[in-house]
Formats: sequence, structure tokens, C-alpha cells
Amino acid sequence: MQDDEAYALRLYQALRARGEVREDALAAAADLDPARAARGLERLRRLGLVDESSGAVEPVEPDTALVRALGAYRENTLAQAAAAGELQQLTQSLLTVYRPAASFETSQIEVEFVSDRRAKDRRLHELNAAITESCDSLHPGGMPPMEVLARSLREDSELVARGVRCRAIYRLSVLQTPKHAHYLRELSATGVDVRLIEHAPYDLLLLDRQVACMPAAPGTDSPATLLIRGSALMNAQVALYEDTWLRAVPYRQALAESERIDLTAQERVVVRLMSGGLSDDQIARKIGVHRRTVQRTVTRLMTRLDASSRFEAGLKLGRMTTGGDLRGA
Repeated sequence: MQDDEAYALRLYQALRARGEVREDALAAAADLDPARAARGLERLRRLGLVDESSGAVEPVEPDTALVRALGAYRENTLAQAAAAGELQQLTQSLLTVYRPAASFETSQIEVEFVSDRRAKDRRLHELNAAITESCDSLHPGGMPPMEVLARSLREDSELVARGVRCRAIYRLSVLQTPKHAHYLRELSATGVDVRLIEHAPYDLLLLDRQVACMPAAPGTDSPATLLIRGSALMNAQVALYEDTWLRAVPYRQALAESERIDLTAQERVVVRLMSGGLSDDQIARKIGVHRRTVQRTVTRLMTRLDASSRFEAGLKLGRMTTGGDLRGA
């Protein structure tokens, strides 16, 4: 810094002696090498002792440079004071208005972890007894044992009798199994609004839209369950259910379509999934069967539809379903 000050002083003295000098002639005018002249000029610029507006370098009086520096400092100080005031207002709003609101919302979130099936059944029985408005369920996985379905049917009948609106979404391929198809028929007859869908992300139960019951580890055999409350979490689950409901097919329509084209629900699901590019393993996981079952189904369907590829089979089935041409074969 002391060297830079010395180079700057020599340049300043040369400028005052000559009035103005081109920048490329500064080094020679001050008898400095170019590197030292550049360092000295940069120091003069920081001090405000040069004016280069004319294209050449001219000296500025020290008093003028000082006045300009003080003016810039004053403007900077005023700007900092304004920024400090704005920061104070912002901090007050964040701490006194928005932070309490966020804390209140978080305090309304409740997540209960239920680790075993027996505890889950007990908690659901307690929650069912308190339902007053709606019970919405989504069951995209495998069907439980028939005794469980029989108990569920009784509970749903009781809810409907109490005036609770009940909706249920099951996997479309459930229609393929006679005992499960019979269960859906009885469920619909009790007054539960039933729809069917090819696949959905995970099991979900919404009670009065205030409590959600969902698996803690979707896609596994773990019986662990999460019971959640609070709008911050519930809104997403309700939106998921409503979207799935809109995409699902009403039970009676799905049943009529299945009978009209004389294909099992599982066959239709397999064709649609394979036309979407899914592998046999992926289809098997989606519909809950063994890979060999999917392979046998695909082979039969391609032969029946006279299709040379899986994608062609999907297209042909789509046209036949729309036009009503596919009958018993």
C-alpha cells in the first residue's frame, strides 16, 4: 500500500505539472514502469483524484475529491439507515405475525404410528365408531382373507345405516375372482359407492376427511400403519383420493364392460399395461400376480387378438372395446 501511495503521488504530481496526460503516456510522464504506473493510477481513482471523462487523465483538487467522498459516504449512510429500518420492520412481521401462524399450523399436525395389525384393527374400530359424515377407502393391493372382507362388509353396512357417505375404490382385476366379485356386488348393494381402477399408489382410508390411515411402508408386507391428522397433511391425501376417484370406473360400468367383451378384468388390465410399455415383471407387481401368470395371459391374448406385438394387442383391444366388436371367443 505504501508503494502504491508513492507511485500515485508521482503520477499526481506529473498530472498537475502537465494538466492532462493520455493514459498510455502516464508511465513516461512520471518516470515509472507501466506496472507501477497502473498501480498508482488505480490508487488515484480510489481517492477520486483523477477525472477521465474527457478521454485523458486529468488531476482533481484534493478538496473537491474530499467533498465528493463525503457526499458518497452520506448517501451510503442514508441508504444503510433505510435498509436497517426496513430490516427491522421485516423482522417484526416475521416474528410477530408469520412465525406464530406457522407454529400454529405445525401444532395442528398429528402423526400416530401403529406398529402391529392387532393395534391397527383396534384403533380403526374406535375411529369407525366416531365417523359422522364420510368414509372413503382406496384398496389397490391384494384382497384380504374373506373373513376380513365379511367383517368389513358388516362395518360398512352399519356406517351406511347411520347416514355416513361411503365410497370405495378397488383394483379392476378384482372382478376376475368370483368370490371377490361377489363381495363387490354385496358391498355395492349395501349402499357403498364402488369404483374400480387399474392401479393406484397405496392403500388409503379417509375418515370424515379429518383422519387418514395409510401404510407406513407402501409396497411391503409390513402391517405398520400411520394415522395422520391436520390440514397440512390431510389436504394432500384428500386430493390424491379425489383424483383417483375421478379416474376410476363406476362398478356397474366396469361390470357391464367386462361382460360385454367377454374378457376378464385381469386380461384387460394386462393388455393396457403392456401397451403402455410395462414389462411382465412390472405388470405382475402392479396387479399382484406371478410373472408366469402374466406371460401366459399375454400369450393367450396375442393369439386371440391375432396380434404380432404386445402394443398391437393393446390397440386392437381398444378398438374392439369402443366398437363393441369383441364378443365371446
